[in-house]
Order: sequence, then C-alpha cells, then structure tokens
Amino acid sequence: MIVIRTNHDIATSYLFAFSEELIKEAENKGFKVARIEGINVSETNLRSRIKNKKPSFIFFNGHGSDTSLFNNQEQEFINVDSADVFKEIVTYAIACNCLVKLGPAAIENGGYSFIGYKNPFWIARDHKYEATPLKDKIARPIMECSNIIVKSLLKGNTVEQSVKKSHENAKESILSLINSKEPLAPASLQALVANDSALDFKGDASAKIM
Repeated sequence: MIVIRTNHDIATSYLFAFSEELIKEAENKGFKVARIEGINVSETNLRSRIKNKKPSFIFFNGHGSDTSLFNNQEQEFINVDSADVFKEIVTYAIACNCLVKLGPAAIENGGYSFIGYKNPFWIARDHKYEATPLKDKIARPIMECSNIIVKSLLKGNTVEQSVKKSHENAKESILSLINSKEPLAPASLQALVANDSALDFKGDASAKIM
C-alpha cells in the first residue's frame, strides 16, 4: 500500500491529518505502508516505490484536476499521459475532479479500479481549528465519510461495496446535520452533499486490495 500525501496549505493539512489514522489502521491489519510525502511527491519516486513494493493499493491525498494529480508545489506530477503508473492497482484519490479524465485513463492503461471525485472535493471547516484539524467538528463528518472507503477496503470489501458504504454514511450524516443546532452545520451539510454526488469509481467493481 502506498500513501501519497501533500501538505502545503489548509486543505491539504486537513487531508494529511485525517489520513494518519488510516495509515495506523492499515499497519495494524498487517499492510506494509510506504509513504510518499511533502517534497518527495513525484512521478519518479512513485514509480520507484511501485517497482520495489508492488502495491495493491494507492491512496492519494491532495489537489488535482480532471487530468492530473498535483505535488507539494501545486504542479502536476501524474497526468493522463502517465496514468500507466496505476496499472494492476486499485487507486483512491481524494482530489478535485480527478475521476473525469484521469480515472478513465488509469483504467485504459490497465488499472484495476480508480475511486475518485468527478467534481471539486469540499472540506468545510471551523477557522478556529485550522491549526488543529482533528479538533474541527465541522470538517470531521466530511473526512470520516471519505475515509470510510479506505477503512472498508482494508477490511477486504470490494470497491463497489466500499463506495456504497461512503454513500450510506453520507446519508446518515446529512440527516443528522439537517437537525443539528450547530451554527456551522450548514457548511458541513453543503460539503457532504456535494462530495457525495461527486464520488464514484471507474473499472472493476469487484476489485479488492487483499
């Protein structure tokens, strides 16, 4: 399993912080986790890790576009022309718009499955907690909804089952937020609805990472 994490602005700092528990859970389940982080995020490093580790799963956290994933300098390091990097791998990218063209390109180049978002990925937040993301109750339901996909895959569920679990979690959280008296709950609600409608996958629905 390869985890790729950028951490250069507020949004990526939230993704970075909330992905830590997933790494620990993977390691506790016996997965060997290789991290590519910060300034080390590059196509060269990714290809090297894939060659040496032969992962069944790549998990990306950072910014993206319909054709690319971006590194810590906000420059693309993987795009549709290098999508063969995902060959014979299940990939999940928490990145804006990546499922539009990059996801299909990954499958066309031999990837098993590519889970991602066909529109922007939103993280609502309470500005008081930008330095301590894990304490942010506005961001938490959003991050938990996206992270449940990884947790499900780690349990041996299929790509389709894991995406379905995220949709189910989103519905429950949306209903809870509708009735919430928290002043910033509407921000969480809006982000959850947008992310849930954007979440999908390309490739083999029955693919697993175990």
